[in-house]
Amino acid sequence: MSTLLAAALGAVVLAGIAAAAGIGWLVSRDLTQDLLGERAVRAIERLERGLLEQLEQAEHDVRALAALVEEGLLDPAATTSVEAVLRALVLGHTELTGLGIATPDRRVQAVLRRADDTIETYEQAPGVGRDPQLERRLALAEAVPGVVWVEPTFGGRLGEAVLFVLHPARRNGELVAAVSAGITVGRLSALVEHLAGNSGTRPFLLLGRDRVLAHPLLRKTKTATRREPLAPVERFPDPALAGLATGEPVAGLSGTEAHGLRVVRVRRPDGGSEFVLFKELSGFGPAPWTIGLIEPEVLIDPLLMPLRIFALAAIGVAIVAVAAAIFLGRMLARPVSRVTAAVERVSSLELEAVEPLPPSRLAELDALSRAFNAMLATLNAFATYVPKSLVQRLIRAGRPDAVPSRERDLAVMFTDIQGFTAIAESLAPGEVARLLNEHFALLARCVEEEGGTVDKYLGDGMLAFWGAPEKIKDRALRACRSAIAIRHAIAADNARRRARGEPPFRVRIGLHRGPVVVGNIGAPGKVDYTVVGDTVNLAQRLMDLARARVEGEQEVAIVVSEAIVAETEAAFRFAEIGTLSARGRERPVRAFELVGALEPGTSAAERPIAAAAE
Repeated sequence: MSTLLAAALGAVVLAGIAAAAGIGWLVSRDLTQDLLGERAVRAIERLERGLLEQLEQAEHDVRALAALVEEGLLDPAATTSVEAVLRALVLGHTELTGLGIATPDRRVQAVLRRADDTIETYEQAPGVGRDPQLERRLALAEAVPGVVWVEPTFGGRLGEAVLFVLHPARRNGELVAAVSAGITVGRLSALVEHLAGNSGTRPFLLLGRDRVLAHPLLRKTKTATRREPLAPVERFPDPALAGLATGEPVAGLSGTEAHGLRVVRVRRPDGGSEFVLFKELSGFGPAPWTIGLIEPEVLIDPLLMPLRIFALAAIGVAIVAVAAAIFLGRMLARPVSRVTAAVERVSSLELEAVEPLPPSRLAELDALSRAFNAMLATLNAFATYVPKSLVQRLIRAGRPDAVPSRERDLAVMFTDIQGFTAIAESLAPGEVARLLNEHFALLARCVEEEGGTVDKYLGDGMLAFWGAPEKIKDRALRACRSAIAIRHAIAADNARRRARGEPPFRVRIGLHRGPVVVGNIGAPGKVDYTVVGDTVNLAQRLMDLARARVEGEQEVAIVVSEAIVAETEAAFRFAEIGTLSARGRERPVRAFELVGALEPGTSAAERPIAAAAE
């Protein structure tokens, strides 16, 4: 392995040195674009974050104002109160141009921020004239459930286009006011220019792809009219926007595709070129916005380029050499790591998740793989006969006293299929085995989901218990829940059996809780982890007592002892069915049928144990 590692490292270093000459060409081709991409991505991320923050603040303002009106904390007709609230919100959001409330009777109250940042109040009495813009906003407020961004319109009092966000205020389903906030195109342009910083780039916002919503030129030139609130890009004095649709797509810029950005190269009339980087921004009206930056082509001093190329080449060679060494080391260690992971799974008996190890060209590793695969085949052969869930619990217990026999108080379950002998007489041996395997898989799943341990299968019956090898406080409760789960599972299975024309299974279950001896019991060469004692015998007799209960539509009868009832009567409904005489007991054992679970919140008075089952 060491010889191989040294030879491989030498080859990698030689290859790295040879590749250094080619790095210069790659760097010279891509450096300008990479620098542009990284710089532009950072700039547009900063622009997008700042813009979203201001727009979401405007949404928050109208939402909060509408909530005040809806909750009756602000009366739209109270001029003084409304003006104070509007003024406070406008002063608190410096990028906002105005905020207003309009009522269905056409009363309007608004607070506006002028270009010189002075605040003025605007008020319109009810029924004075019919403003088309106001009518459109009220109609829109009637139709929408919440925040909506309105197509920019010309603001006559402000002399430029205004972008509105609107929120209806309703009481008992009736519109009582339309709350709106506005940002002028000029103020929006100032905002995006501020967010772009002094990087030499020109930020812009387009409504769709054809109308200019924000641009540094709009701070000085007002192009809006009532007929055309937003200037179309083809007539806008920035040639980069006009060439956006016809520009040359640029691919491979660092990070642009990961951020959903597109880049085009636009030729200027003076022969130069500019990069336009842009992306779509949704959620602010029916048409998506286009947010972007215009950046002149980056030029790098030719005198510094060779030094940077050689520096990058040297760093690249070192990185490649180190990376190659690490890679080769991992390649050599990978078979060992694979064996370690496989052994860990085997130690927890996760045999189904273990795949055979592939052969290796190294003799030592190949011998290890063959030995492990032979061991895995042996374990898989024995797995059929090993109660894996029980072994896993014994492993997790990790105590010296987890296996030796000792007395424990456990909940014990016996099950049996009534009349299975008659069913099996008409079936082939293979079909009988299939039915029992499916039945026991169903029962085992219900037991193990409640933390129980399947002890053994006895013909068509099963013995299971709760409380060993891991101690469980609510073992009787878990045993009852498992029995109810078996009842539901048998009902579903019988429905499938009837659909296939097969006779249903009728199952008897007996539950008892008491002291047993649990642990390794048997002779050398054949030992079972099992339970023995009077409690086990009594659980079996309770199961026998359920024979008469499995009749008619009842397919699963669950008979339990009074020890089970005493611990679980707050969670389940029981019906007393008689008594059972047990050897060594001074009085007969009362037997109950587990009817079902009580509804949550059932009081003590509502959950009496029935006197007897008919």
